[in-house]
Amino acid sequence: MKKWLKVVLWVVGVLLGLVVLSTILVAPVAKSYVNNHGEELLGRKVHIDELSVNVYTGHLALRRVALYEDNGSDLFVSFDTLDVKIKLLKLLSHTVHLKHLTLAGLDARVEDRGGVFNFQSLIDHFASDTTEEEKDTTPSDWVMKFYNTRISHAQLRYRDVKQHQEWHLPDVNLRVPGFVLGGEETSEGGLNIGFTEGGRLSLQASLDEQQDRYSLSAHLEDFALSNLQPLFADMLRLQRLGGTVDVQLNASGTLGEVMKSRIDGKLVMQRVDLVGGEGSVMSFDRFEVLLDELNLDEGRYNLRSVTLDGLAAKYEQWSDHNTLSDILVQQKEIEPADTTESAVTPDTAAQKSQPLQLHVGKVAVRHCNLTYADYTLPDAFVFPISDINIEATDLRFNGDNNARLRAVLPGGGHLLLDWKGNIDHWKQHQQLFLSIKGLDMKKLSPWTVYYTGQPIEDGIFSLTTRATIRNSQLESHNKLDIYKARVGSRRKDVDPEMKLPLKTALYILKDKDDKILIEMPVSGNIDSPEFNYMKLVWKTLGNLLVKVATSPVRALAGALGAGGEDLDFIDIDPSQRSLTSEQYHTLGSLAKVAQRDTLLVLTLTQQMPPAANDTVAKGYAFRNEVVRRYLIEQGVSAQQIQVLTGEPQQEGGRTGYAISSEMKIDE
Repeated sequence: MKKWLKVVLWVVGVLLGLVVLSTILVAPVAKSYVNNHGEELLGRKVHIDELSVNVYTGHLALRRVALYEDNGSDLFVSFDTLDVKIKLLKLLSHTVHLKHLTLAGLDARVEDRGGVFNFQSLIDHFASDTTEEEKDTTPSDWVMKFYNTRISHAQLRYRDVKQHQEWHLPDVNLRVPGFVLGGEETSEGGLNIGFTEGGRLSLQASLDEQQDRYSLSAHLEDFALSNLQPLFADMLRLQRLGGTVDVQLNASGTLGEVMKSRIDGKLVMQRVDLVGGEGSVMSFDRFEVLLDELNLDEGRYNLRSVTLDGLAAKYEQWSDHNTLSDILVQQKEIEPADTTESAVTPDTAAQKSQPLQLHVGKVAVRHCNLTYADYTLPDAFVFPISDINIEATDLRFNGDNNARLRAVLPGGGHLLLDWKGNIDHWKQHQQLFLSIKGLDMKKLSPWTVYYTGQPIEDGIFSLTTRATIRNSQLESHNKLDIYKARVGSRRKDVDPEMKLPLKTALYILKDKDDKILIEMPVSGNIDSPEFNYMKLVWKTLGNLLVKVATSPVRALAGALGAGGEDLDFIDIDPSQRSLTSEQYHTLGSLAKVAQRDTLLVLTLTQQMPPAANDTVAKGYAFRNEVVRRYLIEQGVSAQQIQVLTGEPQQEGGRTGYAISSEMKIDE
């Protein structure tokens, strides 16, 4: 063999030996270097238990790796195995071809320390000190191909140090059979996440980069709402958030116009219970939404149906707090956003003006119970409404809608509400028909005590209301039907909103069957800052009651079946020495009216004949005393009686007592 050939063979052999030796030594050398110089490389302590590299096959394996926190003792991220295989020769043709990637046993801990996360030092370590260069917008000719990517049995932990809240995902699994960027192949993959308190999230996605099309299917199955309770800690004070949710969503569209994607699916929530400091705030058996189409770009929301079953909710009001304030966390004031013209682009302005297109094919609310309690009144007002059922079809945000509500009221009463109106422009057009039948009036007593100082002791109440709103103007026609109403004495411990002759008016308004029918119109402009419907109703009702009670004799004539104005005057012959039985009966009827309310004052003015002398005048004074004494004997307070003698009448005038009345009401 020639000498030069021997030299070449020796050189090639030595080089091959060096390559083999370096291949054998690269893994332990790299592992030792990383373990000893991890803080220089990453800014933190890192430990690799096992590392293997095969430069010929492009295979890299790491086992039992731990990256520590800044303190060097607490774990930040660890994993059992990272196994990667790449086609190295493909790099020469500007292609990253990952044959497989497996990450097993990942355990990552993220902490929010008052807005600063525990990975901030890693970001700072790799931050460049040089001035950022202008970005190159030239399209890349690199192709990225990732196949058989798996993350199995990963654990993700999140902790908010300031809020003392933790969130743990104990079983995260990711599977991507193929993902390509810059190529012609379709990418697809899936993600599965298990939650600590129960439930799983499954995602399936595919991407066709050439067609610029994507599809996504998501299924959140039997997800425990208690998983979300830490996330609401900044907004809600809840002792417990119970229940499960199941969500199925399908989305498809183009990546270039994601807002135009078509989305459909359904949401089901079951056995939901929100518990605050005072107990359950709201619970329901089932809430279901079936979504046929959602298009964010066009603002179109097409819901097939919305169903709510078994809702139970209670709202309580105290002088300094209420149910909502008890569970809502007060938010800090936020600096107002920049609303100058420069901050609003034509695109955003057009987006804001996009009208909402909402359509719900069917709304069904079934077997719900609501309780309103007001403890700010002199007497506690607790008003439960049970078995609430609401039905509506073809409900739209714009245009006229129809809905019907039925419910059971306390004491066996019933409520029916028919509504027709526009949701978006609600001040322009609304029609309402309300029917309340058989309501136990004692349930309303706390409100009558608050407004008038008088409790309701008995009675059955029915109401029919037909109301319209047109261009902010309310017109309401109300018919009250009250049977056997009985009002108690005025409370001395209450300073009422208004002093109304409630007891007197109800007594006068009753017919022979102990029934009251009242027609009461109510109107007003809802845009007025002083508009308050309840106060308007009470003012209208109060004016009616005052009008009746301040003319009790005229009203009593109808109630007793007597004729017209005859009871406004008691005819007495000047020569009478005493009163007749009929005259005493009329005085007795007036006494009954006066006894109904201490605010009523009766004035009886005796009319003398013309040219009456002193003897006649003395006889009239004696008769005045007889009338006064008789009324007091009938139980009328002396402060409620005025018996006077008027001026002599002209020739042909009536003689006797002219009866008038007034109510001592403070305005």
